[in-house]
Amino acid sequence: MRPFRFRARAALQLRQREHDEALAGLARAQASLARAAQRVAEAIAAVQRADEQFREVLNSPGAGAPPLDWYRSWRVRLTGERHRCEAECRAREADVNEAAATVARTRQRVRSLERLHDNALAAWKQALHHEEQKTMDALATLRFTSRGKDAS
Repeated sequence: MRPFRFRARAALQLRQREHDEALAGLARAQASLARAAQRVAEAIAAVQRADEQFREVLNSPGAGAPPLDWYRSWRVRLTGERHRCEAECRAREADVNEAAATVARTRQRVRSLERLHDNALAAWKQALHHEEQKTMDALATLRFTSRGKDAS
């Protein structure tokens, strides 16, 4: 019997490469999300530090302190930066979700071709077993008929 040959091997390899690329894209998206989350945390900390400094200025009025309007403007700028970082983080979360969906789709495509391969291999093994059984039956028939001729 001919050796097993899976005709869709090239398609399976292509789908596996696509899945590997999707996994790499997901990893990049997750790393980008982690960096964006770090920037959000830094922006929140900067706003908190500005609030603390503002409280210090209010609690200890001194001759060399900048005007209160300057602190308010500074805090507004830091708050705006925090909002921009949060928006960027939400965008990166959307990228991660999209990349995860792509990974799921490519995995499904790979798995369907893997099942096709497994089914084809099982059918080939069954046909091989059937051929071996036919050969064994033919050999047993030959032995039985040759014993019958020797006995008469």
